[in-house]
Amino acid sequence: MDLTAAINRRRTCRRYASEALSLAELSYLLWCTQGVQVVTSRPVTLRPVPSAGARHAFETYLLINRVAGLKPGLCRFLPLEHELQEVSLTDGLAAQFAEAALNQNIIRTAAVTFIWVAVVYRMYWRYGERGYRYLHLDAGHVCQNLYLAAEAVDCGVCAVGAFDDEPLNQLMGLDGEEQFVIYMATVGKKESN
Repeated sequence: MDLTAAINRRRTCRRYASEALSLAELSYLLWCTQGVQVVTSRPVTLRPVPSAGARHAFETYLLINRVAGLKPGLCRFLPLEHELQEVSLTDGLAAQFAEAALNQNIIRTAAVTFIWVAVVYRMYWRYGERGYRYLHLDAGHVCQNLYLAAEAVDCGVCAVGAFDDEPLNQLMGLDGEEQFVIYMATVGKKESN
């Protein structure tokens, strides 16, 4: 899809079809948001999204509801290997995440929810306190890439910034200081008009 067309079509989507995403579609979205293009001699990774100092301080987790070939549950994306690692296949995870996101039902109905976890040290060691600002800027970059890439596979996205930090971080097993959920986004196939 032409970039201008993707920008023109991009809208927040809060209603999804019941159709599952394919593994290829999910793989594409992961590559566009956190895929590794090059590992430099420094060593840092260059990716499709900008990041202050190429720090790429996020871990990407996926709450899977409907992706062909994957069991519902929580997975972690391993960008260097471009693989998923199962974290939890506990029943009822979508309901727990929706509750932590201030009862936003969209997390239950989306095919997948991207959950970006900030790993503070990756940014802080280089930029100190200013690194916290860069974390938030980088979160915007990664989510915008998701919005635009989703258009190419006829998916909709809804960025989710409204959540209760403490319960969400506890659900993820994060301390809320050194690592915390910074942003989420639901993704699903668009409903036919």
